[in-house]
Amino acid sequence: MKKIQIIIGSPIDYEELVAYIIVDGINIALLNQDEGKDKIKIVFFEEAKSIDIHFDVFVAALEEAKRELMK
Repeated sequence: MKKIQIIIGSPIDYEELVAYIIVDGINIALLNQDEGKDKIKIVFFEEAKSIDIHFDVFVAALEEAKRELMK
C-alpha cells in the first residue's frame, strides 16, 4: 500500500495556504486555494509522472488534502 502524506504549507508563490500531496515520499501535487475555497485547483509536480497509484487512493488523498486545507 502507498504511504500518503498531506502537508499544509505557505510557499511564497501562493497567497493562501496550500496542501501538498506526497505519495511514498514523492511530491505529486498540491491543492491551491488562491482563487477561493470554492475554486480549488490541483497543481501536479513533474515527479507525478513516475507514480502509479490507484484511482480510489488518489481521490481519498485529494479529499483528505481538501479537508486539511479547509481547517
